[in-house]
Amino acid sequence: MRITATVSVVSVLALAACGSYAPPPPRIAPLAPQPVNPVASQALPAPVAPAMPQPTTDVALGQPTAMPANPAAAADVRKADLIGGWTLASAGETCQLSMNLTTWSGGYRASTRGCVSDELKAVGAWDVSGKEILLKDASGAVVARLYAAAPNRYSGQTDVSKRGVQFFRG
Repeated sequence: MRITATVSVVSVLALAACGSYAPPPPRIAPLAPQPVNPVASQALPAPVAPAMPQPTTDVALGQPTAMPANPAAAADVRKADLIGGWTLASAGETCQLSMNLTTWSGGYRASTRGCVSDELKAVGAWDVSGKEILLKDASGAVVARLYAAAPNRYSGQTDVSKRGVQFFRG
């Protein structure tokens, strides 16, 4: 029993000798605080809604512009320029129009989001015929005809209600 106690004490001392001792790191003096000016307090201005680009309007009628006076004078249209998201506007209504090059009945795939009128909700396809952009429903029937009015802005009119319509990028 005495041998067991001696072996235990020697083992503990041997294990204790294996550890190394390092003195604690030196204490670094804390930095002096910097002087701070008092914080000013004032009321914030009222929030302002972000400006949405508004459709061009005919000054006399106050309605979105319809077909250009001379469609033959409209700029040429390239399909690649029409790909992507647009703001669609007609009779005070604005919603989103998305156009891509996936083949669809009567042209290429299009979709609208957030439109109120049934005419604009029906847009499911688009195509280009000469200088004319045709927005179509899923069956291929024309919903609206538009022409280039300015860079990134196309104006025209719906086929059924004859309302002015346009789509544009901000």
